[in-house]
Amino acid sequence: MTATPQSARFSVSLIFLIYGTLIGSYLPYLPFVKDRFGIGESAFSMGFLFGAIGALVSLPLAPWIIKQIGTRRAVLLMSVLYLGTVGFLIAAPTFVVFVALFLLVGLTISTWEIAVNSQASAIEDQMGRPVISSIHGFWSLGTFIGAALMAGWLALKLNGVWLIWGLIGLGFLALPTVYNGMLRREQIPAESTTEAAPLKLKYMLYPPLIALAFYMVAGYMLEGTFQDWGALLIRELMLGRGAEIVPEHLWSLLPVEEAELRRRAAVSGAIALAFFTATMTIGRLSGDLAVARFGRAGTLQIGGVIAVIGIVLVYLPSHQLLTFIGFACVGLGTANIAPQVIKTADSTPGLPAGIAISIITAVGFVAFLGGPVTIGFSGERYGFRLTFLALAIFPLVLALTAGMLLRWFERGRSRMHDESQD
Repeated sequence: MTATPQSARFSVSLIFLIYGTLIGSYLPYLPFVKDRFGIGESAFSMGFLFGAIGALVSLPLAPWIIKQIGTRRAVLLMSVLYLGTVGFLIAAPTFVVFVALFLLVGLTISTWEIAVNSQASAIEDQMGRPVISSIHGFWSLGTFIGAALMAGWLALKLNGVWLIWGLIGLGFLALPTVYNGMLRREQIPAESTTEAAPLKLKYMLYPPLIALAFYMVAGYMLEGTFQDWGALLIRELMLGRGAEIVPEHLWSLLPVEEAELRRRAAVSGAIALAFFTATMTIGRLSGDLAVARFGRAGTLQIGGVIAVIGIVLVYLPSHQLLTFIGFACVGLGTANIAPQVIKTADSTPGLPAGIAISIITAVGFVAFLGGPVTIGFSGERYGFRLTFLALAIFPLVLALTAGMLLRWFERGRSRMHDESQD
């Protein structure tokens, strides 16, 4: 049965929700995993590095895999592998196993990102109106739900692994609905062509795409850093820099006040992530209206300014509530960077259909996994407050330059349209 754009929108939104909920639940739990291994932030960040390596290795293969089996099957296959891998990752017995599993995560989710965003872009084209931000909004909604669930779970002093495994089980149950509703190969122009455009180095070095890739890096660096290290930033603010690593199962041996402070720090980390993901959800679900009102460039520029304000609030020594508000501002400000950059890249003048979206999506995911590696080393050496402040350069540059760059893309698309009419 041929899928409709409406059913495809539901299915792609659902798979974004599944991934977001799982990520939102296990990111606040990562400090517990790190403490279980008894290692510092620099060493723990190697897991993210190997995830980025996996994404890089799979980048040249992803367009070929998608061409062979289509985006619909690629989403299903990679989702099965990803859900299964995370189930083992969160309970890894040793750090070596953890790193190996993170490598597999990178190998799977890179192809998934390209496939699912190709579906989202095609859905927007067929519906004839902006919808890609709202589709991405379900990822953010999922991360909010997952973070809120984990905050409550930890407050009840329950083992977070069981919550994560339960969400993985629900994800597997939803996969048939996702698969049946997505667009078929013949409904997506980039998939239905007889020849697959090769991924050439000259495409990756195309100057306008490099500039656009910076925006993707900016969005995913901010998103990845606040999600991956936000809980550890909160712990540094509450416990002090260089707090001794004490695994959760040994907290009962600590003085009651110290054990309770550590638990409050863990809960606060999950709450901060919930603030971040809640406003990101709002921003993405309303992003299509913002694009219609302010245009893509205006939406990105306004978001950049809000993100800079949020980072400054996180840095300032202040009441914890203002720190949470800072997380919320960064979530709102970065909400529409990734979806709007992906849509802009999908119609890059001078590149074959489907090539730009493959490159830009993979670059973003490498930044999402690889960027926090740098943050981990910097956070351990200089502290997370100062490290997070340095991130303000990304939204600041975006706010200052987005108008100029996106106008170039608009002029290029207009020229291509005029030439096709002749």
